[in-house]
Amino acid sequence: MKAEISVIMSVYNGEEYLGETIDSIIAQTFREWELIVINDCSTDKTAEILEKYALMDERIKVHINEVNLRLPTSLNKAVSLAQGKYIARMDADDICFADRLEKQYNFMESNPDISLSSCRFLTLKNGVYSSGGCGGRCDNEAIRAMLLVTNPILHPGVIARAEVMKELGYDTSLTCTEDLELWTRFAKNNYKMQIQPEYLMIYRLHDKQITGTTLKRQHEEVVKIEKQYYQTFLEEMSDTQWGFYINGIYFKEDMDIDKFCEFYKWIKAVNKKEKSFSAVDYAAFEILAEYKRCQITKKELIKAMMCFNPLFLAKELYCRKKRAYDDGRRCIEAAKQIGLTQTSGTAEFPIFSKVNE
Repeated sequence: MKAEISVIMSVYNGEEYLGETIDSIIAQTFREWELIVINDCSTDKTAEILEKYALMDERIKVHINEVNLRLPTSLNKAVSLAQGKYIARMDADDICFADRLEKQYNFMESNPDISLSSCRFLTLKNGVYSSGGCGGRCDNEAIRAMLLVTNPILHPGVIARAEVMKELGYDTSLTCTEDLELWTRFAKNNYKMQIQPEYLMIYRLHDKQITGTTLKRQHEEVVKIEKQYYQTFLEEMSDTQWGFYINGIYFKEDMDIDKFCEFYKWIKAVNKKEKSFSAVDYAAFEILAEYKRCQITKKELIKAMMCFNPLFLAKELYCRKKRAYDDGRRCIEAAKQIGLTQTSGTAEFPIFSKVNE
């Protein structure tokens, strides 16, 4: 049976969650897949777990690196080995809903102009499940603009056309932001991206993740990537602007409403001249929404909102609330199907736990 989807995964010392992750792939309602796993010199029981699964299911193909190549190089190796029409990403600690591949395959088949898509997801941390985000736009223009200020695409939730992934590949000079860099090159090469607004996986949050241990390196790599993105579509920022961008916009560690308003006015003015993006206002609005979730004062929020065109603001507030409600409804329905019950939160931002816990 020929694989239509090649699921690619790189694992280093992933014994804790690896079995649960592979079980979720084996349980897929879509059967025409292959799982290509790169064991990047693990020293725990990862090799034994992979050997067991490979003997159990011939669709699981394990490759062992002789030296530790790290994630981007290992993923490129997996991409080169992929036989499927599509390549789907998976991390060794996340969980697919049983219909993930089926729904993503049907979505890509129905949208031949889309080269890459991701999905909505639940997060899991310390036994608590919650929505990975509600209310955001899913279209290509919104994603292109959002890449100016954040990474809107869940890497392990991605499915992409194999020929495009093989053409572009991951930048092996990066250590923890290879996904952001790849998405920006999708945009630079006019490959369309979209987020499928269905909840199709569980994204595990824990202390061992790269994103929790390499913040300084992330800062440096994000600036490098975003400088190239801004130079391609807009123009270079000053060092002072970059300082606020990385701390106040991208990572939101040092929020400052006055500097936010200055940044928004600058990017809007430059885009008006370059005409590269149709959703810059939306991207800035999303950052402000994050500021609100970080509990800035009401006075600061009103001050920032006054920077926006009133008509845009009224329309976006209405549309975002409707999208959040629709996403929340889909999230609750998806959670029920995997045995979760809502324990707190709201209709737009629900929080769940397992029924038997």
